[in-house]
Amino acid sequence: MRRLRPILLCVLLLLSAAPVWAASLQVEPAKLALGQPALVRLCLEGTPAQVRAELNGRETALAKGTDGCWYGAVAPDLQDKTGAAVVRAKVDGKQVAAAKIKLYLRDRGARRIKVNSKYTRLSPETLKRYRREREQMLAVFGSFTPQPLWRSAFMMPLDSQVVSLFGRRSFVNGKEKSPHGGIDLRGADGTPVPAAADGTVALVIDAYFSGNTVLIDHGQGLITRYLHLSQALVKTGQKVKKGQVIGKVGSTGRVTGPHLDFGVKLAGARVDPQDWVALSQVLAQRLGE
Repeated sequence: MRRLRPILLCVLLLLSAAPVWAASLQVEPAKLALGQPALVRLCLEGTPAQVRAELNGRETALAKGTDGCWYGAVAPDLQDKTGAAVVRAKVDGKQVAAAKIKLYLRDRGARRIKVNSKYTRLSPETLKRYRREREQMLAVFGSFTPQPLWRSAFMMPLDSQVVSLFGRRSFVNGKEKSPHGGIDLRGADGTPVPAAADGTVALVIDAYFSGNTVLIDHGQGLITRYLHLSQALVKTGQKVKKGQVIGKVGSTGRVTGPHLDFGVKLAGARVDPQDWVALSQVLAQRLGE
């Protein structure tokens, strides 16, 4: 029995050394449409090494704001379940707070497009190509850079009309496909396309369906995508600044005419770009950028 005492004492000392975080969590709004981002605010004392928020199994990183609290965002995907959900705050890998929210489906109507049959009846070779390209893009969407790479609020890459809304049901040659995961912005062929915010180019690819495509990593689990470009003007691994031209509007891939399909993904969840641009303005203020 005497031999166990030093071991027990050591365990007790280790347990007593573990920090106990007193945390306060706020999520706004508490009622979210699928694909709508929410502002997360976590206040706690101490200096944790890692602060994250999680919704439906997807984690995003929080950054320290000017008031000493931690800020970031979470979002449900377009095809998540509606109803009650829980946002969990984690500090150094342990949950310290939780907040209940409600998810609902926002009806954005439907779009019906007709394209060349080669985009609906793929040959074995084309199917292999599609799967290879999809894996490359999913690897980027599933990657995670904890620190924010952007500073000022995001901007829309084109100051033009939205011709197809985010979340709109999509029918291609009469068959329903996945809902629209971005927004289509009107643009003439060759119109310069700037980066929506600072970041690192994570992938440049000429893909079968999305054509010339650029993916930019902005940190905190946030990726923007720019599809159907006539030309990409950046390379994988290149650092870019907000407003820097990364490509030109085009009509490559499965399209009916020139436009920019602009999308945002947060921890892999498809997010309404218009909602994200608005929320990023609040985040930039809270982070002192």
